[in-house]
Amino acid sequence: MRILQACRYGLGVLAVLITVWAFVHVGVRTARDWGLTEPAGTVVLTVLHYSGSEEAEVLRRLLDRFEAEHPHIRIRPISAPDYYTKLQTMFAGDAPPDVFYLNYNYLPQFAEHELLLPIDDFVERERNRPGGEWVDDFYPQLLDAFRYDGHQIGTGPLFGLPKDFSTTVMYVNLDLFERAGLPVPYDGWTWDEYEQAMQQIAELSTPGDRIYGGVLVTAGLLRNIVWSYGGEFFGTDDEGRIDFHDLRLHEPGVQSALEMVRRTRFEQRSVFNATGVAQDGGELFYSGRVGAIGPLGRWMTPRYRAISSFDWDVVPMPHETSEASIIFTVAWVAAAQTEHPEEAFEFIRYLSGPEGQALNAELGLAIPALQSLAESDAFLDDGQQPSNTAAFLDALSHGRLMQNPPQRQFEQILESRMSESLQLGRTTPAQAAAAVAERWDRELASPLRQRDHPLMPWTTLGWVFGVAGVVGAVLVVGYLYRTRPTSIAWREERAGYMFVMPWIAGFVLLTVGPVLVAAMLSFTQWSALAPLETARFVGLDNFRHMVGFDGTFVTSVWVTLYFTFLVVPVGQVLALAVALLMHQNVPGIAVFRTIYFVPSVVTGVALATLWLWIFNTEYGLLNNLLSPALGVVGLRPPDWFGVDAEVWAVPAFVLMSLWGVGGAMIIYLAGLKSIPMSLYEAARVDGASPIRQFFAVTLPMLSPLIFFNLVMGLIGSFQVFTHAYVMTGGGPGDATRFYVLNLYQQAFELHNMGYASALAWVLFIFLGGLTMALFYWSRRWVYYESMR
Repeated sequence: MRILQACRYGLGVLAVLITVWAFVHVGVRTARDWGLTEPAGTVVLTVLHYSGSEEAEVLRRLLDRFEAEHPHIRIRPISAPDYYTKLQTMFAGDAPPDVFYLNYNYLPQFAEHELLLPIDDFVERERNRPGGEWVDDFYPQLLDAFRYDGHQIGTGPLFGLPKDFSTTVMYVNLDLFERAGLPVPYDGWTWDEYEQAMQQIAELSTPGDRIYGGVLVTAGLLRNIVWSYGGEFFGTDDEGRIDFHDLRLHEPGVQSALEMVRRTRFEQRSVFNATGVAQDGGELFYSGRVGAIGPLGRWMTPRYRAISSFDWDVVPMPHETSEASIIFTVAWVAAAQTEHPEEAFEFIRYLSGPEGQALNAELGLAIPALQSLAESDAFLDDGQQPSNTAAFLDALSHGRLMQNPPQRQFEQILESRMSESLQLGRTTPAQAAAAVAERWDRELASPLRQRDHPLMPWTTLGWVFGVAGVVGAVLVVGYLYRTRPTSIAWREERAGYMFVMPWIAGFVLLTVGPVLVAAMLSFTQWSALAPLETARFVGLDNFRHMVGFDGTFVTSVWVTLYFTFLVVPVGQVLALAVALLMHQNVPGIAVFRTIYFVPSVVTGVALATLWLWIFNTEYGLLNNLLSPALGVVGLRPPDWFGVDAEVWAVPAFVLMSLWGVGGAMIIYLAGLKSIPMSLYEAARVDGASPIRQFFAVTLPMLSPLIFFNLVMGLIGSFQVFTHAYVMTGGGPGDATRFYVLNLYQQAFELHNMGYASALAWVLFIFLGGLTMALFYWSRRWVYYESMR
């Protein structure tokens, strides 16, 4: 007994020591990260960067050199694989990094909310310093990419110094060009010549080796092809500024470009069309089965340098009326909230200066933004592929910056509607253009865009909720005091309240509090990137926009209902059937129960990755099993997330969900084991067959569990997110844009946090009402033995 008591005390002391050590360790680390352990006068700057191993290593070397040259500055690096999600989260948490790099496409979004530090004065001061002439060595187009005047990129204050850039080119397989007897178009080529070349290369295919002429990358790069046909997405006003209300997708230049993409993919079939879960174009080029892939930038070079099975190079983009290239560039910028703007710019100056750009150039990921470095032999003649590196710099002469509306919904609308035509072939380019225009006009006509809304009265609301909270607390305490039991019972009750108080506090602060804040935000227009006090009160406009102006809302509701009507009944029937099988007393049944239950505990991302392979159109397990059987009757397996997605994408997610019926199966199995055998014996005496016993005894006795699983299944079916996010992202088109996925995209990709809060509350009210209706209906068919 003494030994056990000593062990108990020893374990208790060990637990206390581990807890104390954990707090001390975290405290010391936090103090070190925030510079509290540094000597007085030391400035600590946080810098956010992508966690790619090669780029992170270059940055680490730059940080070490910078700190050695600036002993009064310490850099706290933060790495993130999902870079922009981390960046936006830090701004939303009011703890932005001092320095970070930013793609110019995100510039309007950040600049509009005054989140970036203008650096014109710092640059001018640097230019006037001895040795500051390097500031004028930047390509002018790249500096313009980080100017924003509140309407369009290219004019206005300067917010960053370019880190690197890339233009677009075509990567070509020189071996396939030679086999097809084609000259390599180093001096340029037209789209007609491109089409002919792709058909000739595609003719090299054999029954066992399919060769594609090319891959046209349209996701995010369609504008490059449109420009080369003389087309424009948007018109301009009388002053030559972009007019984002004047959409020009119906004009001949745009339509010619779209028709070319569609023709080469669906009619000539010389260009690979990646649909659904299948091998993508980049993999095909890497394996030597594609003649040309593009438009693509310098970022593909490091990967393609690992190719050893064939020779490759880069050539200019084809063109119809004029050569065109998109300019991609990122810059080091500083947050407007930084407490050390001088030191932040000093660090930016070092990262974007000659030394920083020279080190980054070694990776080959992008082109140095300084002309002297980009046009030197260190970059142009580094002894590695591609040999025609000059093509990237030549494209800069006709390179252009993409101009997008501040409302990022346009990109979502464009991608979803164009994929219907260019990827799935369901609509013509003209129909797709009309659909984009119709959705974009509705978006611009929304009451959220038409009115000047006042600021949300947070102070007033704070006083109202504060007073209400105090009054509520006084009433609760008074009620408890008036209804207190005897002294002994009161002490026990008080002890019980003390034990549950941590949970109550957590529930109020971490659940009820956020729910109430979301309720208030549902009446606002607010981006989480900006401080909460910038939210504007819009009344019911979020809900008006939802019903009358947001096409994705109706689509997401339909997709979710379609999934619910399939998965709930099928899942419950299958779970009950498996439970009946597992209820049999046969040798080894425990092993089978474990086998059926284990898949239900597999994490969402891991499960999605597994099913990506199963549903693969070309070599997936499921289609390989279905092909022989369907081929007998002249049918083919569906392209689950491709051309057949409108019909088969949701059933595919239903199949995935059935993988996890083990959770409901265990509940049913426990219920089956609790049914008294005397009921079955009585039924047999009365002459009931096994089927009659199932409907007269088993189902009524399981009805409480059926009701529980039904409610939980319905709630779960409206919360599909992980699988759709990982596998499809809502596409193709809007075929898998489930309600919660749409909510997430509105909140964290489009940054409409107020509108997302309204979506969340609509879901909450709907599910609450549905649950109450089920409880009311359950009185007619759920059998509770203790209540009879």
